[in-house]
Amino acid sequence: MAARPRDARRGLPIPPVNLHPHLDGGVHVDFTTINTRTSTDLAVQRLCSLCGERLGYWVAFLGGPRAAELMRYADPPGCVECMTAALTLCPHIALGRHRRARADRPGGGIIPPGSHGDKPDRYLLGITREYRTVFIPEHGFSVYLPAPFKTVHEYRYGPDGRLNTDPVTR
Repeated sequence: MAARPRDARRGLPIPPVNLHPHLDGGVHVDFTTINTRTSTDLAVQRLCSLCGERLGYWVAFLGGPRAAELMRYADPPGCVECMTAALTLCPHIALGRHRRARADRPGGGIIPPGSHGDKPDRYLLGITREYRTVFIPEHGFSVYLPAPFKTVHEYRYGPDGRLNTDPVTR
């Protein structure tokens, strides 16, 4: 992710899935919404959703306990290194009290159909070798179905409200 362009306001690397087309032909950055066309294309080509580079042998999925239980993710896969970096770089993940922007606010993003929008009390980083990408045309987005995880790292929020980056591994 070090090679990605940076957001001028926050200094954060801009993942390709957070670039959205403008009507004038340009692009704008929206960290609250995933560009579903880009995320689907990257996943089908086996490219990381965060850095855009080719995925290696291992692939990571980051989400809450329910996504891991169902083995169904609305967010696309990425490199283990990039997904691990997201735990500290993404304010929404890193800070327990950080909330999504309201949908009625410009740049507030759209919650995929079937999602509740609530923030999980912990995050699970599942590592696998294979996955499938399934496009849901009636909703206009894809779901990502990983093969069984070889390793799962669990990250919980500490008393200070920050995500503990020392995982419990199973």
